[in-house]
Amino acid sequence: MGVDTDAAPPVVAEPAHPRVRSDVLAVFAVLWAAANLFHVWGPSGAAFGVISRHPTTLAVVQALLGAASVAVLLRPRSIARLAVLAALGPAALWFEAPVLGSHWVLACLVDAALLLALLAGRSADRLTATFVPVARWVLVGFYCFAAFAKLNHAFFTPSVSCGTFYLDELAGSLGISLHSTTAGGWSHLVPFAVAATEMSIPILLSMRRTRHAGVVVGLVFHSLIALDQTHLFSDFSSVLVALFVLFLPEAFASDVVALYRGLRSEVRERLQAAVVVGTGLLLALQWYGRNANVQRLFFDGRTWAWLLFDATLVALVARFLVRPHPPAIERPLSFARNGVPRWMAIVPLLVVLNGLSPYVELRTAYAFNMYSNLQTADGESNHLLVTHTVPLTDFESDIVRITASSDPGLRQYVSGRLDLPFLQLRDYLSRHHDVSLTYVRGGVERSVARAADDPALIEPVPSWESKLFAFRSLDQTEPARCQPGFLPAL
Repeated sequence: MGVDTDAAPPVVAEPAHPRVRSDVLAVFAVLWAAANLFHVWGPSGAAFGVISRHPTTLAVVQALLGAASVAVLLRPRSIARLAVLAALGPAALWFEAPVLGSHWVLACLVDAALLLALLAGRSADRLTATFVPVARWVLVGFYCFAAFAKLNHAFFTPSVSCGTFYLDELAGSLGISLHSTTAGGWSHLVPFAVAATEMSIPILLSMRRTRHAGVVVGLVFHSLIALDQTHLFSDFSSVLVALFVLFLPEAFASDVVALYRGLRSEVRERLQAAVVVGTGLLLALQWYGRNANVQRLFFDGRTWAWLLFDATLVALVARFLVRPHPPAIERPLSFARNGVPRWMAIVPLLVVLNGLSPYVELRTAYAFNMYSNLQTADGESNHLLVTHTVPLTDFESDIVRITASSDPGLRQYVSGRLDLPFLQLRDYLSRHHDVSLTYVRGGVERSVARAADDPALIEPVPSWESKLFAFRSLDQTEPARCQPGFLPAL
């Protein structure tokens, strides 16, 4: 776990002073609380007003997640508060599944690393030394799989690529018309530019001479992505920027803390009050959210919260890097150098398992393959390098094509020309007994006036199975089109 590609002679590492590492943990706590808030405020957040009318388990957990985030912002040096926040993340993940964003799986793996690091030592110094290298591994592993998934035929086809799709969406949300999916030769450069950027980031972070450049590229790239006002990416970007900063020297955190403490006491109090009151108000607007005006106010407030958060972080990193600063961290991924117990390797191994999931057909949802056009099913793959999968399950060998239905959700598969595994259809119909449908399964067309007329169609899928084995829809067309969202049956 300690391999580093640095070729230059070693430099003297920064002293592991407890106060310095306490600063690192405090700055991370603030960024992590913000990332959790942007997740709660994002598409994965509880429906507007549900907490005030008929609270679900998910809504309550997310409310606790928001409250814990505010508590961390009030006392970022409190290990107990950060631990509570980390414990609530996986709980929210379980109740959100199977409709999960890959960013939240990434965040919960970081939460797991933090909770496991507490077993190795509860002091800020020991916790930071144990947790931070593992969190870096999680980020690098995630990014390697996310970039690798884009190496497929469809992603490099401009007319269907998620690269051109989201560039057009970003430009359109800013009032710019690009139409890169139907443009000329320049549009072919877009997927290559996106893939090259994503592939370069883990490489830059792994080498000492380019480590700071990797942090800058990552911050700028995800700042640009999060400007898209049509498809909200601030939840995704906020998790990643919090982890990118961990690749900066410990002096960055000390510099941020010193800058904050250099403010007059009344300015610090007003700044903290503005942050806490502002986040609390946004949470209240979201949870109440009973009319369009309240929702509009929430949307605008969330946008400004991201812009202020991101601009502040980028400015702080730029300020640190343009001034004299310590050299890049020596061997940031090394377990031995940082005194990380070997059993903490379980967290990076979970990252690898999740990233491999599409290629062994364990799942294609929340598997670090988002926005990639990757399609794997029944032993086949459109990936340029992994042309065949190694199925560990047979769920994607049992594919259904819906040709007609009385259900508006299922009609989306007809109009969108999308197939889905029978497992996903069965899970959906177990909650919608009265819909009619005509479908093709195993080459045989069947019709039912009510799904309940065929017990095999409505047989409930165990909750753990529907959450762990979740598969996205399969495009009937070639090349596979970008799928920007989840359909009712995934």
